[in-house]
Amino acid sequence: MEKIKVLVVDDVPQTRKDIIRLLYFEEDMQVVGEAGDGKEALQKIAELAPDVVLMDINMPVMDGITAAEKVSLLYPRTAVIIVSIQGETEYLKKAMVAGARDYLVKPLSSEEMAITIRSVHRQKMLQNSREKQDLFTEDLSFAGVKNGGQAPGDGGTKVQEAKQPGQILVIFSGKGGVGKTTVATNLAVVLAQQEKKKVALLDFDLQFGDISVLLNLNDGGNISELVRQADPITPEALDGYLIRHITGIDILPAPLFPQDAEYVSPAHTEIILSLLRQSYDYLVVDTPSVFNDITLQALEAADQILLLVTRDIAAIKNAKTTLNILESLDLREKVRIVLNRSDQDLGVDIPDLEKGLEITVAHQIVSDEKAVISAINKGIPVVISQASAEIARSFRRLGERTVNGRRLTLADKQGKSLITRIFSL
Repeated sequence: MEKIKVLVVDDVPQTRKDIIRLLYFEEDMQVVGEAGDGKEALQKIAELAPDVVLMDINMPVMDGITAAEKVSLLYPRTAVIIVSIQGETEYLKKAMVAGARDYLVKPLSSEEMAITIRSVHRQKMLQNSREKQDLFTEDLSFAGVKNGGQAPGDGGTKVQEAKQPGQILVIFSGKGGVGKTTVATNLAVVLAQQEKKKVALLDFDLQFGDISVLLNLNDGGNISELVRQADPITPEALDGYLIRHITGIDILPAPLFPQDAEYVSPAHTEIILSLLRQSYDYLVVDTPSVFNDITLQALEAADQILLLVTRDIAAIKNAKTTLNILESLDLREKVRIVLNRSDQDLGVDIPDLEKGLEITVAHQIVSDEKAVISAINKGIPVVISQASAEIARSFRRLGERTVNGRRLTLADKQGKSLITRIFSL
């Protein structure tokens, strides 16, 4: 078995010795070298070609962030894991921008470190394999030959242990443009980081899913590749197509091309959800604004349906229609109303909205268009890029209430006036 080659970079010699000692007992890993700063690390990478670099963030001469940026440019086949004593989001944000694959907080446990190294290496190997396959396909295409081969799968460890089934949270709205993907992405990150849960984020908007855009994912597999290349879909096969994000969540992206959505069936959806809920605390599922077979399968499997609505007539009308459909399917009890952009006064008071929908608002997310657009452009969730903003606090409250099962109290609600008119649909 070919071992994972690891380079340990830290300015404290004793820390390097401790890490090397912890990794010594991992049969599939080999520490090929060590370095005391970022500049020396770059020299060692050129010489030793490690698969994974454990890079301390605060070092003299050249810090870990600067070194990680240079590694991503000069040695794209080497994956960097940033290691820091600081767990604040500002450090995580810097690591993401620098191109690091994951982020570990000291003190390090041997199990957490080994799992992270394997996960990062597996994703890098998959990326490299697909790049080779793409080049091979291009060469054959140039020669007039079609390539019928398949990229090899790669097993892993994320989907293995049997445990109490996790909860499925489906984000839905009958109207586009209300912020489903933003809510799904930031909720997943909050559940993983603040609530310390194991979280998978699934993009079931198969034709026009944007989770990859919001999280700046440029490589890795997607759901259409999974169902075409894995027959049957096993935990090991599924694990190879989940992309580990530096925020701690695992992601199954939507297909790259809309036409590839046809490969994914409701049966595939059922298998994927069933397998993942055995190894994750929460599955956060983003959906399109239509009731297709895939969406209905996800709604049926859901433990909670977070129905997004905004304070405009069109969104409320579509929410009312959605509630009626869900009631006819005996799914209404799963519904929690999430009022997005709750502080935007669009002519409909919150009490009137609740009366029209005949259901109370469970959660509210404030509006901050500037912060959200900036986060999307950077590929960094707003709960990290703007951690102190009110919208980030809204997402953290949503995560807390999701875990604790609480809804808004009267003190939380923004609607202050009595119902002034009856809203009917």
